Amino acid sequence: MQAETTLEQVALNLQTTVDEVNRRHEHLVVTQNGKPVAVLVAYDAYQRLLAARRQAFAYLDNLPTRDLPYSEEEVEADIEQAIREVRAEHITR
Repeated sequence: MQAETTLEQVALNLQTTVDEVNRRHEHLVVTQNGKPVAVLVAYDAYQRLLAARRQAFAYLDNLPTRDLPYSEEEVEADIEQAIREVRAEHITR
């Protein structure tokens, strides 16, 4: 189960909340009017997230793209068509 607190509680207890997030090395979902609006994470966890993101994008950047059988225009047209189909399906529901 993920830990949650309200924005009001964070505002009232900011130092305690930050200390607790750092101590537990977990994230804390902040809600407002019952809806998630932010997440507090320990700085070391944030750094790991950024490193993982950089690694994932580096992998994607190094994928071979020169010998693909489709042009960039064909791929973009296929994506646009898929978006139109999803939107049309959503409207009919």
